[in-house]
Amino acid sequence: MDRRTLLKGLAGVSSLAATGGVSMPALSQGAAARTLRFVPQANLANFDPVWGTQYVVRNAAAMVWDTLYGIDATLQPQRQMVASEELSDDGLVWTFRLRPGLKFHDGEPVLSKDVVASLTRWSARDPMGLMIKAIQNELTAVDDKTFKWSLKQPYPKMLFALGKNNTPCAFIMPERIAQTDPFKQITEYVGSGPMKFAKSEWVPGAKAVFEKFADYVPRQEKASWLAGGKQILIDRIEWIVIPDPATAAAALQNGEVDWWENPITDLVPVLKKNRNISVDIADPLGNIGVFRMNHLHPPFNDVKARRAILTALSQEDYMRALVGDDTLALETAAGFLHPGYAALH
Repeated sequence: MDRRTLLKGLAGVSSLAATGGVSMPALSQGAAARTLRFVPQANLANFDPVWGTQYVVRNAAAMVWDTLYGIDATLQPQRQMVASEELSDDGLVWTFRLRPGLKFHDGEPVLSKDVVASLTRWSARDPMGLMIKAIQNELTAVDDKTFKWSLKQPYPKMLFALGKNNTPCAFIMPERIAQTDPFKQITEYVGSGPMKFAKSEWVPGAKAVFEKFADYVPRQEKASWLAGGKQILIDRIEWIVIPDPATAAAALQNGEVDWWENPITDLVPVLKKNRNISVDIADPLGNIGVFRMNHLHPPFNDVKARRAILTALSQEDYMRALVGDDTLALETAAGFLHPGYAALH
C-alpha cells in the first residue's frame, strides 16, 4: 500500500483549517492577493466531476462545488450543505433540509430543485447512485429548502453515498447545469463551494486558477477531511501543470511553486535535503494496489494456481520497488482494507 507523499515549502508557513490540520505551504505574496501555487498530480484536461472519474478533477471540483455531506477523518458522513435529515420508520423515505446561507457563484441561492437535478445526473453515473436509482420511487423538491427521496426498499448507506469522496462525488450544481446529459460534459462551472473557477484563465495542459468566493458561508464545526468548516485563508490558487518531475522539483526548490502534490520517489531524498522544503504524508490511508487475475481463463480458473501465486508474491518487494526504503511511505500488511481501518470504527 502506497502512502502518497506531499511536498510543501516551509518559508512563511501558516495554518489552513480547511486542510484538517496539515500545515500550509509558503504563499507567494502578491500586491493584490495571497496566492498558492500548486503542482497537481495530473493535467486538468476536463472539468466535469460527474462525466469524468479522474481524481485530479475530483480534487479541483471539491473547491468549486459542495456536497450535501462530507466524510470526516473517521470515515463517517457529516452534514455539509444539509441542516437536517429525517428517515421514516420503515426506512423508505428520506427528507432533507438545506442549511441557510447557501449561494451559487452567480449570486443565486441554492434551492432544492438544484439538488434534485444534481442528484439525478449523479445517480446516472455513480455506482452507489445507480443502486439508489434502481430502488427509487421518486426524488422531489418539497419546497425551496426541503427535498425528499422515496425508495422501494431501505438503503442504509444513503448518507455515505451522498458524502463519499471517491469519484464521481455527489456535487451540487445549479439546475440549468445539472440538466446536462450525464454522458456529455458541462461547459459552465458554477458551484457553491469556497472557491470560484476562473474559466477565462484556464489553459488545459498548463494552468487552472481558483479564486476565493467571498459569499461562501462555512459550517461552524472544526474541519475534518471534507467535513466541517471550510475556512479559506488565501485569495487565489494557481494550479501549475508540470508533467516532467525534474522540472517540478526544480521549480519547488527555486520557490517558483509552493506545493507539489505527488513527487516521484527517486527525487524525494534530494528534496528532503533542502531545509526550506518539508516532505509529508498527506493521506495516512494511502492507496491500495490490487493484483487481480482473470478467473475465467487458464491457468487462473484453477484456485490452486491462484493460491500458488498468492504465496509467491511479496507485498514488500512490490512496495519497495515503488517507494524505495522509506518505511513510513508503505504498509506491507494491506489486504482488502487498510491495516488501520479497524481502528477508525
